[in-house]
Amino acid sequence: MRTEETIRDRIEALQDEYDKHDPPSTELEDEAEVAILRAIEELEWVLDERETEDGFTT
Repeated sequence: MRTEETIRDRIEALQDEYDKHDPPSTELEDEAEVAILRAIEELEWVLDERETEDGFTT
């Protein structure tokens, strides 16, 4: 499993890539933008889930 730091670094890299193509000028860039935004969303979801699990006690 990846560490939180690794995931946050990946989010930052994806956001930088997103910024390079904003606004998209071609259909390919538009598709790439959607893929990047989905990846960011999924990584943020993973971090939220991890925070929830870490806070759970039995």
